Amino acid sequence: MRIITGLCLLALAACEPETPRISNSAKVVEQAQYPVVAAAFMRQHCLRSPSCDPTSDYGQGAGQASGVAGSVSWFAETAQVVKEGGQDYGAALTLSAYATRGQGGPAGRPLTVDELPDSFTAAKAKRSTLSVEYRTPGGGAPEAYGLQFNSAYLTLAAPLDEAKLEIKGKAGVVMSAEVGAMPAKKEPVNGRAKPPEAVTFFLARNLRDEPLPELMAALMAGESLSLKLLTANGDVILTDALYANGFESALKQATDALADPEIVRPIITRCERFADRPDDFWKLADVTPALLACDPRPPELRR
Repeated sequence: MRIITGLCLLALAACEPETPRISNSAKVVEQAQYPVVAAAFMRQHCLRSPSCDPTSDYGQGAGQASGVAGSVSWFAETAQVVKEGGQDYGAALTLSAYATRGQGGPAGRPLTVDELPDSFTAAKAKRSTLSVEYRTPGGGAPEAYGLQFNSAYLTLAAPLDEAKLEIKGKAGVVMSAEVGAMPAKKEPVNGRAKPPEAVTFFLARNLRDEPLPELMAALMAGESLSLKLLTANGDVILTDALYANGFESALKQATDALADPEIVRPIITRCERFADRPDDFWKLADVTPALLACDPRPPELRR
């Protein structure tokens, strides 16, 4: 016994039971009355924002709202939450269209299901996202402010620093731009500490100085847009389709949510009244825009 005790003093980790690692996102719902239900709608709320990490402590959502219209997600933040210094551009409304059926080519391919992270980050890692941010300067009507593109996690046949992004609609090419490659977030996959090498291609654009009228018209019309990532010599890295049906409705819902008195309350607090409602309730639910974040159904059930 003395020998074992001595060994334990030298190597405590080998003698004590391992403490399970808990995601920081658990802190988001630790005070909720119904934590399981709260975790479902809060996680979906986070996934509707391009900048939210669903494995982090992303807060209680006061001053925020989100929802889905057709295939388009929206995420609204009041001016008080945005809290910018200098020139105030008001509240922020982010609308996202997704491409979820990516196919690769000679130059690369999306990660397979078995190569995606063992966390809720996988939901973002397997899709390409085109997001348009609107702002409300002076509290007025929304104006297109910026655009962001993130590709799915991709493996490449050869190292690559940039690629060409091409988006086509009914009128032809509506956007063509160079996008840069960034290392994908490294997370365990299938229990392996070392995930496969992958990159994500990223683009940010200021729509105030560099407007994209053809792309914006196609989005507002709810078009399905073809998406390609190509090398400089035209080899395909990724092909997919962006679905924008519901874009105009999403912008209206997000705008209306800013005027909803419920938006100032933490999301968990405003949603507790719906915790015992069945999924069928949400098929015909008549709630105010800031309460749409309370719908716990995943996107597949919404369709």
